[in-house]
Amino acid sequence: MFRISALLWLGLAVFFAYADITVPVNPTPTYPGSWQASVPVQHWQQQQRKFYLDALLAPATTPLAEAQMLQQEDRGRYQAELWQIPLSSISHTKALLLTPKNQPIKAAVLLLHDHGAYFAIGKEKMIRPFVDSAVKTEAQHWVDKYYGGRFIGDDLAEQGYLVLAADTLGFGERGPVLYEQQQQLAANLLATGHSLSGLSAYEDMQLAQFLAQRPNVPKGKVAAIGFSMGAYRAWQVAALSEHIQAAAAICWFNTFEQLLQPGANLTKGQSSFYLLHPGLARQLDLVDQVSLMAPKALYLINGGQDPLMPVQGVVEGHSQLKKVWQAHQAEQALRTEIWTEARHEFNRKQQQQVWLWLEHWQKQH
Repeated sequence: MFRISALLWLGLAVFFAYADITVPVNPTPTYPGSWQASVPVQHWQQQQRKFYLDALLAPATTPLAEAQMLQQEDRGRYQAELWQIPLSSISHTKALLLTPKNQPIKAAVLLLHDHGAYFAIGKEKMIRPFVDSAVKTEAQHWVDKYYGGRFIGDDLAEQGYLVLAADTLGFGERGPVLYEQQQQLAANLLATGHSLSGLSAYEDMQLAQFLAQRPNVPKGKVAAIGFSMGAYRAWQVAALSEHIQAAAAICWFNTFEQLLQPGANLTKGQSSFYLLHPGLARQLDLVDQVSLMAPKALYLINGGQDPLMPVQGVVEGHSQLKKVWQAHQAEQALRTEIWTEARHEFNRKQQQQVWLWLEHWQKQH
C-alpha cells in the first residue's frame, strides 16, 4: 500500500511539474475603469489615477535622508557621478547621474533599465560603468545584445541631456537575485503589506522627483525612456508622476487579453511580479493604464517580430490610445510605430528616431 501511495504521489508531482496551469478565469473583454466618451476625460483620469496609486501599496510617506554623491568621473563633455538615493522608508538605491559640461542642459532624462532575466547589472545596462567597475564586461555584452552596442545614457549626455539611471530592487547593487528568487522577494513584500511591482513604481516616481529637482534642469522638461520592462516603467511613471512630461517606450505595450494567453510570458510568475499590481486589472486594462499619461508626449515602438509582444494586441492598443489623446485634442503628442522586421531590441535606428523625437519635444516645451 505504501509503495502504491508513493508511486501515486510521484506521478502527481511529475504531472503538476510539467502540466500547463489552467487559470480559473479569463481576461475580461471589457474593463469597468476604461474611459467612455460620455465621461469627461480629465475626470476619468483623476479618478483612475487614484485607483492606480492605491494599488501600488506604497510605503508610508516619511522624511528621508539627503541623497549623497559617492564618486565622480570626468568623461570629457560630461561628468559621471554615482549617487546613493533614499527612496522610501524601506528602500534606497545607487544611481548613475550624467551631467553635461560647458553647455546648457536641454532637458533631463530618466532611463529605466530592462529586466532580461539578467540581474548582475541594472543601471549599467544604460550608462557606461566607471573605469574601476567590476561589471564593465557584463555591461558591454548587454548593450551589444540589445542596444546596438551603445550605452544610450552616455549618448544622450553627449547631446546635452542630464541623465539618471538607478538599480531596481533585485538588480545590480540591490541584488543580484537569482531568477527563481523573484517570487520569494515578491511574496515577502506581499506578506508585509507591499508589492514588488508597486514598490518599483513608487521608487521610479521618487527618482523622477529627484531628477526634476536637480540644478539647471529646465522646468517641465523631464522625459522617461525605457526598453522592455523599462518601457513599461517609462509609460507608467509618466502616467503617475507630475514630474515626467514625456515618455518613449520601446517593446512593452499590449493588452491583457493577448499577454494572458496560455503559455504567455506574463502568466509564468517570477519576472511578472515586477509588472502586476494587486487588484489593478479588475478595473484597468494595460491600455487604460498607459492612457492615464495623456495628453503628455508618448512615443511607442514595438517590433513586428517580438515574441513577447503579440502584434494583434499592439494594433488594438494603438487604436484605443488614439481615442484618449484625441479627447484631449492632443493627437500630435502620440506617436505609435510597429517596426515590421524588429525583434525585442532597442537598436541604433530606433535610437536615432527616439533622439529626434526627444529633440523635437524639448524644443516645443
